[in-house]
Formats: sequence, structure tokens, C-alpha cells
Amino acid sequence: MPPGEIPRIARDFLAGCKNPGGRRRLVAFYGGSFTGIEEPLLKRYLQAARELVEGGVVHGAKASTRPDLVTPGLMERCSRAGFVEMEIGAQSMDDAVLAASGRGHGAGDTVRAARVVREAGLGLVVQIMPGLPGEDRDSFRRTVEEIANLEPDGVRIYPTVVLKGTPLERLYRSGSYTPLTLEEAVDRTLYAYAAFSRRGSAVLRMGLPPLDPEHIAAGPHHPSFGFLVRARAFGLMAGLLQERFGSGVELEVHPHDLPELLGHRGENRRAMGFSFSFNGCLPRGTVKAKGASESGCLQPEDIIEYIL
Repeated sequence: MPPGEIPRIARDFLAGCKNPGGRRRLVAFYGGSFTGIEEPLLKRYLQAARELVEGGVVHGAKASTRPDLVTPGLMERCSRAGFVEMEIGAQSMDDAVLAASGRGHGAGDTVRAARVVREAGLGLVVQIMPGLPGEDRDSFRRTVEEIANLEPDGVRIYPTVVLKGTPLERLYRSGSYTPLTLEEAVDRTLYAYAAFSRRGSAVLRMGLPPLDPEHIAAGPHHPSFGFLVRARAFGLMAGLLQERFGSGVELEVHPHDLPELLGHRGENRRAMGFSFSFNGCLPRGTVKAKGASESGCLQPEDIIEYIL
């Protein structure tokens, strides 16, 4: 998108939104490494963002980039242009995995980039990709722990999918790479979701945005991947409460969490046969054994040791 078009497009978009003045408005530069754009073009994008912020059209801007393209100078320029958040594509914290995946950066670059982003006063979001070449469960657990130690404000979890026409497809076709099954991808993502939630980092997305199936060669892509992860969490919590209080225990959830409790196509209830009721006072994401004490109330961070 040409930088000169951004203010008009932003204003047109907001004009079609319901009550835009009552919402936090950010302009986002996603889909590549923003700070790696050639200098003349980057300067124009920063100017477009600054105009939107100074004109009160948006409250701020955010972008995604590679960790090895984060420098104090660039972050300072982004901050002056009204940026409030920077998202870095760490993908893994295992240098062997990053090398096998051809990512072009190391775990140390992510640690340094996170520090630079924080020192510039920007919010920090980190992306990780479960299932990259060379990753096993132990490697993934280490990645989650090291990312959690960076204390990001938010995390996006994108299980690795093999897209047609990519170097990863060539590895897959040659037999050198095996993608995660959908079940394993759900479990690893749930582990990360529980761990980050326990440490206070918001999980902003689980699973890739919708993709054209014609572009996918292999891998754990599902149009409702995030729902599968949440349903897996509710299934584990329900099973644990049945173990503690008996199979006849009645489970309580917030009304909006019923689909996750029942599971994808009702598989949780079909497998466990639990009865349930609603409790609008429960926090979202919680399952409670009706009438039980504190040990009868679970959230995803309480089941992390049962996931992987």
C-alpha cells in the first residue's frame, strides 16, 4: 500500500465503524519486517503514521519485524512517529531450530530486541511458531520459558504450516521435515497458552489467519484452531475435576464458555458424559465443580503439567 494512501484508507475505514470514537484505534503495519523497509519508503510510512496520530485519527501505531532488524535508533524513530507497540518474530529460542529453519537470526537477537523495544517505551509482542524443523517437545518448552522470561505484553502462537512453493515444502517433499499433527500442534499451543497466561502475558492469537487450502501443502492448519486449543483446555479441566470429585460431578462454566466445554462437535461431553450448568459470576476460561471448594475451580494455567 502506498504510504500516501494510508490516511485516506484509515479515515474511510473508521467512517464505516460503529462508535469509532469510543474505541482504542491503532494503525498496524503487518505482513513483513517493517524496520527492514528501504529508508526512503520507511520514512514515508513513519510520516503517514505520525499524521494519523497527531491528527487524532488513531491513538497510535504498531508494526511487526524481525528481531535482528530492531535497533535503538529505529525504535526511537518509531516512538517519535507515534508507535506504541512493536511485534517481533522470535519463532523459537533454540538456535539449532532457527538455523535449520533458515530464519537468519538467533535467540540472542530476540533477547536484545526485546530489551531495545522496552527501552524505547514501546509495548512488546512476540510471535512463536511451534513445530519448526528440528524442534522437539523439550526444545519447545525451553522456547516458551525463555519467551515468558522476556515478560512480553502479548504473544501470538502460529503452529508451523507448510505452504506451497516454499523452501519448507522442499524439505517436506524430500522427507527431511515432518510437520506436527493437528493434535500435537493443539497440545503445544495449549502448553504455551497456559504458561504465558500464568506469567501474565496475553495470548493474542492461536493459529494462522484463514488461508486458501490451495496454498497449503501440509501441516496443522484448521479454520477454528484457536477454538480447538480452548476446547482441549476445557476437556482437560473437566477430566481432572471428574477425577477429583467423581464422574457424576456437575461442572459450572460461564455461559459464553459452553461451546469450549462441550468441545469440537461435542467431543468433550461425548467422551466424559458430564452434566453442566451456567454460572455468570465465574471468570471466563474457568471450570468449577459445583459446590466444591477452591480445589474444585480450575483455569488453564492450573493444568500445565498435564498437557505435554
